[in-house]
Amino acid sequence: MTKRVLLAPTPEQRAWLWRLSRLATWLYNLALEQRRWHWLRYHRTRPGITYEYQNAELVELKKAFPEFKALYSLVAQEVLRQVEKNFRSFFGRLGSQRVNGGEETARPPRFKSSRYFFTLCYIQSGFAVKDGKLILSGGMEPHTDEKGKVRYRRRREAVQIVGYRRLPDKIRSLTITCDRKTGNFYANLVYEVEPLKADTVRPLRIIAFDPGVKTFLTGADNCGRIIVFDSQVKRVTRYFDEQIDKVKSMRDRCKKGSRRWKRLNEVLEGLHHRRSAQMNGELHAIAKLLAEGEWDVVAVGDPDKLGMVSDDPEKGKGNQNINRAVQNNWPLKKANAFLDYKLEYRGKLFLPLDEKYSTQECSNCGHRLKLDPRVRVYQCPECGMVLGRDENSAVNLLNRAIAGTAQAKKKPEDFRVRITFRRTLSGRWTHREELLRPA
Repeated sequence: MTKRVLLAPTPEQRAWLWRLSRLATWLYNLALEQRRWHWLRYHRTRPGITYEYQNAELVELKKAFPEFKALYSLVAQEVLRQVEKNFRSFFGRLGSQRVNGGEETARPPRFKSSRYFFTLCYIQSGFAVKDGKLILSGGMEPHTDEKGKVRYRRRREAVQIVGYRRLPDKIRSLTITCDRKTGNFYANLVYEVEPLKADTVRPLRIIAFDPGVKTFLTGADNCGRIIVFDSQVKRVTRYFDEQIDKVKSMRDRCKKGSRRWKRLNEVLEGLHHRRSAQMNGELHAIAKLLAEGEWDVVAVGDPDKLGMVSDDPEKGKGNQNINRAVQNNWPLKKANAFLDYKLEYRGKLFLPLDEKYSTQECSNCGHRLKLDPRVRVYQCPECGMVLGRDENSAVNLLNRAIAGTAQAKKKPEDFRVRITFRRTLSGRWTHREELLRPA
């Protein structure tokens, strides 16, 4: 798991961290330039430059440029690994586009600017946490001893950590980052935890959710309850999309690079930052509520987003709004990632399910009926079952989740209670229970 903590470095420590960042940027650009020159000079005649080759040259590089001695050796190796990773990603995308016969839009790695902070990666060693301080190691820097001789010693700085509840014990690695908007330094601590184990043995409790854009999650569990999350995800995206579109329209009418263009660009970055923060907070709250719930298995449908793209000529400009909500603003993958690791930590299971025909199929008799996206109620012409569109899909997904167990298949008449969860302005969860049919 990863914990993000805020650092409070002194002015001297801030200058030292920025110096390490510039050295890492310089090393990245040198490695990138070496690979580019080798490709232009020996293209298809000699093997390309690899990470092992550039890593072996670090010793000679430090002799030629003593400035690099101030950079911790493992941090320098991680910079070279980042160059290797970026090139592999570029060649992978390029090869995929060539195989598929599409337009070659993959771009090779570019040089980095020293105006932005380069992420410093400490792997295995070079750091320690003691008494609420993060002790970071730098490289070998010169100093004058008592006899007046110039010697080299390793520099270490103890940076104060603020705004944390409990620091992890066994930290495997960490990264140092700097927020471009606020200028704050953060440390992302990567540590290992042991999954929690249940003390009691009871029948397996399963819940399956049908994700949607209008209603974020609609689920059904094997206890006869319909669970609905009235999330603020749609509200947040709608509000910030309107603000971002206004600022983009104003910025595009300005001359690029002008004072007004820079100011509007800063406003745009702030809007993106606020939207991301509110979205992550909402998704973490939903994942935590489900992980701490009574269910042992949480299944979520995995829809085909390409199949949800709308090009109906009757909807006109509405197609753009639908596709934007599905393709750009639907944080389903991120929510599943949060839910997966929170469930694994508590010894529970996250189960992705294929959503194929889950909406069209009747959960009572199995008859398939293709519905328009505007139709929100499923009415089966065969058996007469009437149920909400999302609820019908959730029941079908639940039956798929319990298919490998000894539990019986669920019918729509087995569900008698609908529970709707929503968060208040203070961040607390409230729920409303509704009786579907008399017992």
